[in-house]
Amino acid sequence: MSLGAGEIEAVVRELAPLVGSRVDAVRVHAERALTLELFGRAGPVLLLLSAEPDVTRLHVTRARPPQPATPFPFQVLLRREIEGARLAAIETLPGDRVVALALETPRGRLRLVGELTGRHGNLFLLGDDGIIRASAGRNLSQRRKLVAGEPYVAPAPPPSPRVERPRFTAEPSGPFPLSAAVEARYAALVQERLVAEGRRRLREPVRAGVARASRALEKLADEAARVPVAEADRRAADLLKANLRAVKRGEREVTLTEWTEEGPREVRVALDPALAPQANMERLYRRYRRIVESAERVAARTAGVRGREAALRSLLGEIDSAPLEELPRLEREARRLGAGPRPQPQPQPRPAGPGGRARARPEPLPYRVFRSAAGAAILVGRGAAENDRLTLRVARGNDLWLHARGVPGAHVVVRLEKGRGPDQGTLLDAAHLALHFSDARGAPQADVAYTRAKYVRKPKGAGPGAVTYSQEKVLLLRTEPQRIARLLAEEEGGQE
Repeated sequence: MSLGAGEIEAVVRELAPLVGSRVDAVRVHAERALTLELFGRAGPVLLLLSAEPDVTRLHVTRARPPQPATPFPFQVLLRREIEGARLAAIETLPGDRVVALALETPRGRLRLVGELTGRHGNLFLLGDDGIIRASAGRNLSQRRKLVAGEPYVAPAPPPSPRVERPRFTAEPSGPFPLSAAVEARYAALVQERLVAEGRRRLREPVRAGVARASRALEKLADEAARVPVAEADRRAADLLKANLRAVKRGEREVTLTEWTEEGPREVRVALDPALAPQANMERLYRRYRRIVESAERVAARTAGVRGREAALRSLLGEIDSAPLEELPRLEREARRLGAGPRPQPQPQPRPAGPGGRARARPEPLPYRVFRSAAGAAILVGRGAAENDRLTLRVARGNDLWLHARGVPGAHVVVRLEKGRGPDQGTLLDAAHLALHFSDARGAPQADVAYTRAKYVRKPKGAGPGAVTYSQEKVLLLRTEPQRIARLLAEEEGGQE
């Protein structure tokens, strides 16, 4: 729901007593929504201006909206430019849903323009010359170039005024009765929107976590299927051990008698003709032990992944019916299970640089930055394409490269000086991050491969994140939850 042009004009008429007020504070509480703390003849007043889709509106509010965890850049700019300014006028574009607040500052007049036009709404700060200083959100217009450094162009007027039925009844109570009616009508709508958005934000990564766990269980089942083959190797080795004198070197196959409860039966055992009979026996025993030891790890990992999958499915059910106040608790649980949402991206205002040209936004880093206990930088790829950038463009040849063995996961790079290797603590920290940001997350133990970055190659035609590596060593890692918790708690903001 959005205010119509006639409703905006009525609210602006009601706000006339605010002209002359001082702007004491600016708070941007959503990407395209803010409140101005004004002080004037009417005393302290909170004025809300929102161009957020479905809840575009302008009115005095009694409740201060909650602040985001990280301030929006538009707030930083507005505080610098308009705090302390005097509100000189509040105007509308006749017949359209555009409102402009004229602000007198020691450096000249500025205009805060709100296009309250629904899905394509936005907020702009203009200089006295009409040039856009910054906008709350990115340019959504296909016909107008609404970017910093360009002249502001108002939307084309509607072809004919729309006839609007009154939706708000202003009760004669308080100095701003129409604002009170608008605020009351929007309160439930805003609450519903917050709940729906909060649920969606949690639901998507949790569903992805369930899918990852299901894929991991399929791969673990394939590994578990190798155990019967191992048992056949053991029986063949036992037969060779009992019949070593009857086996000749150079044979490719030998038929031996196995005594069972049902009686004797003939068993064919394949041999390596290049090996002596005893060496063939030892080869079969080694293969048996390797598969059995792997099966024990697979069983432990399967139990852990299955428990995590069940917990995530249960969490999905809670998310679908959770009220707003329960969402923070569910987000903490999702993060504990390794399926928390990414931090919400903050919009970047684009103030004009020298010559009126907008400064380009810096390209986001393709990795997260952590620090080992010894202070070494550990870089963790954010996704498949970002893994390629980290490994092939950011990593230096001598840097240490790690990856959870045999499962999809993030590329991990440890910055190292030439000729130096990592200390044991840094190696364990990096290996824990490689395991945590992989499909083996939650396993009590798993293999992590590591090598120098110069030994990692991208095969021609391989998909994003797919690489081959050589000269690797393998670390059988036993998970330390306290180590993971320490590393995650001290994640840095993208600076090495």
